[in-house]
Amino acid sequence: MRLGSKLSWEKERVFEHPAIVKAVEALIDIAERNPEPGRIEIDGDRLYVNVMTFDAKSPKDQVAEKHERYIDVQYLIDGEETIGWFPLREELEPSKPYVEEDDYALYAPAGDEVPLRLAPGMFAIFFPHDIHRPGMGEKGGKIKKAVAKVRMDLLNS
Repeated sequence: MRLGSKLSWEKERVFEHPAIVKAVEALIDIAERNPEPGRIEIDGDRLYVNVMTFDAKSPKDQVAEKHERYIDVQYLIDGEETIGWFPLREELEPSKPYVEEDDYALYAPAGDEVPLRLAPGMFAIFFPHDIHRPGMGEKGGKIKKAVAKVRMDLLNS
């Protein structure tokens, strides 16, 4: 898991893999254009962005997820969002087993979950060993975000 902000991105980008750099820079560019919800192609199914707007959920109403084929780079455009994070451990069993077609498994929240509070212009990167619970808000409200999906094999090239 990695947490970052567009404010410090120029100094930090040198430490990231080129595929992650491409994703974050695409998200920053897309966010500045204030796009409508939907999918934006960057590199076919290897790298694309989903823009979404939704009501923040209460922590009691939100489940956690993880992916295997894709890295999530979640960028907050508007609103306030809390994303719960905890690492995958052997003893954790999914509440909904992995669905290969949709690239996700669902998990119940963990007692050692770390809350990540994002403000507009911040992003969080979740790898396959990161279980995350996005879309939560203490006060409710609307969230607008863009999520870059980076296929894992891009990190091998």
